[in-house]
Amino acid sequence: MSYEEQQADELDAMKAIYPTELTLFNDDDGDGDHKKLLNENQLPKFSIKISSEFNEDDDNDCDKYELELLFQLPKNYPDVGPTIEIFSSKNLEDCDELEIVDILNDMIADNIGMVMVFTMVTRASEWLNTLKERKIIERKQAEEQRKKEIEEMERKKFEGTRVTVETFIAWKMKFDAEMATLAAKNKEMKKDETGKLTGKEMFLQDKNLIDSDLNFADVIAGDDLDVDIKVDERKLTGKEMFLQDKNLIDSDLNFADVIAGDDLDVDIKVDESLFQDDDELLAEDD
Repeated sequence: MSYEEQQADELDAMKAIYPTELTLFNDDDGDGDHKKLLNENQLPKFSIKISSEFNEDDDNDCDKYELELLFQLPKNYPDVGPTIEIFSSKNLEDCDELEIVDILNDMIADNIGMVMVFTMVTRASEWLNTLKERKIIERKQAEEQRKKEIEEMERKKFEGTRVTVETFIAWKMKFDAEMATLAAKNKEMKKDETGKLTGKEMFLQDKNLIDSDLNFADVIAGDDLDVDIKVDERKLTGKEMFLQDKNLIDSDLNFADVIAGDDLDVDIKVDESLFQDDDELLAEDD
């Protein structure tokens, strides 16, 4: 059987199997007479469109995969393999198209000498259904993974961050450092506002102020002034001191002389009934 006869018989079979899916490209008259093309020594060029099987669970167009294969038969086919291209596709990625082309090219090498178009179209249909199942599984897995990630994010919102000894120590050190810095800033701001230290701050910074207060009289009067400072360490109340030391009475009576000087003669009348014996005063207190 000649090459033309083998090609004509195979095309007859393919047109019968795929009446609406097969398109003859170099049919200028549009009558679909492939035998005329062969008689005119024109190389047959045709495409066959195949689709994945439809299932009731299919998600409309997302689960519909289509592939249109373009075949061109050489003059000495089937001793020389046909040329195959992807004419169009639906829901296929570039890597998917490369995969099916490699599969069909391997089949050509295994079927040299035999008509093979129908065999390759059948293999492509099987591959398309397998691809569909694989894509559905991958999509479901991606959806489940996305749901798990969302659930994990929601769970972490309520769970919070787990505290360990190490993380608490690190946090405490950072917190203490921040508080110390804040306290120093506040203290500096207060200094800037007043321009002066508080009494407590002055005392803490310079303890010599204690001695300075004790020597205040010498600082004012100079070296020539001899001030005898006596400190009553008995810790008595004013009334108790008055009762124990009657000289305070004379001190009060002489107050005018102390103020006016020796030349001023002041006549001060004193009501002696104001002064009673110590025992009577103590009795009245009781």
